Amino acid sequence: MKELPATYWLTELLDVKALDVSASENDEFLGHRLASSTGRVFGGQVLAQALMAASKTVSADKLVHSCHNYFIRPGDCDHDITYIVHRDLDGRNFSNRRVVALQNNKPIFNLIASFQGKSDGYQHQIEMPDDVPPPDSLLNENALADKHKGSLPEHVYSMLNRYRSIEVRPINEEAHFLRSDKKLSQATWFKAKETLPNTAALHRAILAYATDLTLLSTSGRPHGMLWMDENVATASIDHTVWFHANDIKTDQWLLYLMDTPWSGNGRGLNRGSIFTQSGELVASVAQEGLIRIK
Repeated sequence: MKELPATYWLTELLDVKALDVSASENDEFLGHRLASSTGRVFGGQVLAQALMAASKTVSADKLVHSCHNYFIRPGDCDHDITYIVHRDLDGRNFSNRRVVALQNNKPIFNLIASFQGKSDGYQHQIEMPDDVPPPDSLLNENALADKHKGSLPEHVYSMLNRYRSIEVRPINEEAHFLRSDKKLSQATWFKAKETLPNTAALHRAILAYATDLTLLSTSGRPHGMLWMDENVATASIDHTVWFHANDIKTDQWLLYLMDTPWSGNGRGLNRGSIFTQSGELVASVAQEGLIRIK
């Protein structure tokens, strides 16, 4: 597959292509490549492309309600990623898919996703805090990088000024690349920069992509640690997204509340709740990541 330009559309990045594998029992897809300043593939990209590949094998009346993911090896931006989809179940109400992402014939990522048709049932949710400043009153990450350029390493500032398809506006200017008071939580608003088609599978994949942008840094907050510190190594290990709402729009502002209940043994646990501006809880997230001292 081709490498996308520096300014790319999410609709193109997540447009995985089916391969002709008529002799195989499984479906195979190929994802577009995207250059990176580190040479490594962003984990959220692999997650989102794998979820799109799985979604293409499920009937449109079923939506993904959960996906459980393991990051096995770093992805290399110079090589294609093949997504092999296993159709484990197609029942009346639920479908289940397993996806293995391969580079150079080695697995770099695994996904298990469950899809469900719409169903009635009891409903409740936690309330969104009422003291959160609206996104229009906040600076985005590019503006914050410019504001704090003097305190940022040159390579970090350069990376932050590369085009990003998701606009992120941290609450209280607590960006993942800036030190702040030691605390167990952080929050951002985010949305896709492009106007998106009304395709449920695409919006869900983009939501999954966005959940991996800032979550891991939460477990560094209580220790005054940043992912770019030279004495630490950080990486996502596993990542789960539960999709609650039937109608999720990622080209509208979403609030991402994150907290960390625990860290130890070189790992940190992070949780997230995602709300619309009107207060609807649309998704929940959990992630364990590596935060090892070198």
